[in-house]
Amino acid sequence: MSEANERMLDRIEAAWAPFRAAVDTLGVTGLETRLRQGWTAKELVAHVAFWDEAVEGAVTGLFRHQELPRGWSFGSGYAPDGEWPHFGVHNAREAAWARSQTAEAVLERSAAAHTRMVEFLTTVTDGELAAHADYFGSLGEHHREHLAELESHA
Repeated sequence: MSEANERMLDRIEAAWAPFRAAVDTLGVTGLETRLRQGWTAKELVAHVAFWDEAVEGAVTGLFRHQELPRGWSFGSGYAPDGEWPHFGVHNAREAAWARSQTAEAVLERSAAAHTRMVEFLTTVTDGELAAHADYFGSLGEHHREHLAELESHA
């Protein structure tokens, strides 16, 4: 793994650690807390997990122009097929999925999504990092974006 790749992963981890700490502070029962924007913390965590999972699809499909492995799906069971829907469709679906799950299941998915994303990102080359610097530079920002909301209820 290159130095540039390590810096990207360090940035992601620097954003993930406080996000996960805020989730852990809320605890299992706190995940049912309704947040300012209307979702519960559990729904927000599932939403972030989905977008972490989406990194593999974006890099594989959009940047590498390859197919995802047969049977690949998101932690919610969603399997991409055809046109990529508007982000609002994904957000609503993932929030609905979270409502049907235990807090423990959502936490497990969140941790697995993060681990899977980090493992996948070790395959990113310096050429891909350079060609798609805006995308790779933004990874981790989603965790920061939602951190204050979680912390305000922790």
